[in-house]
Amino acid sequence: MEQNPRALALFNEGFKKIIEGIGELGFDVSKDENFADTALRAAKGFHELVHDQAQAQAEVAALLAKTFPAKYTEMVISKHNTCFGVCPHHLLPVIYRVSMAYIPTDKVLGLSKLSRLARLIARGPRLQEDLTHELADILHEQLQSQGSAVYIEGLHMCMAARGVGAHEARLVTSGVRGVFLELATREEFIKLVTAPPTTLV
Repeated sequence: MEQNPRALALFNEGFKKIIEGIGELGFDVSKDENFADTALRAAKGFHELVHDQAQAQAEVAALLAKTFPAKYTEMVISKHNTCFGVCPHHLLPVIYRVSMAYIPTDKVLGLSKLSRLARLIARGPRLQEDLTHELADILHEQLQSQGSAVYIEGLHMCMAARGVGAHEARLVTSGVRGVFLELATREEFIKLVTAPPTTLV
């Protein structure tokens, strides 16, 4: 995804101030060559974690426009997709493991599109709860499915690397729509996405 020049410039200015702050803590940011151009590199890296929303929504629309006719109406699951974002409270990285499912009505997405969808939506300062329900809404409403389910485990650097230092803790959220509101369907989904991993190759 292309980086927004104005956003990148603003990020760069912000990270220059952060480098100054690091200098106030006793680090030799003016003479240590490792800090040369750090602000711009950090700005570019942060922009990779925060996608331009106009571009992201256009890509989501294009992704959902490319579907195939549904021959069956059984559960389609894409599980353990690794995605990245930032928390809106501390702007620190979050690593997500996203599992998603839907039951088609008339159309299905290509398999790679589900992973792509999760990665597009995750890249931004969102609460994990909001990410969960946004994905569930897209798979149910925009894909016009019979129902959708999303299960996310998140490793939040704001908990793991600061504060309580809870590096072992994972935040788990789930969201269901349509037929997944039925207990048996929801339980089937949760059982499948939380089963111990197996080796395929």
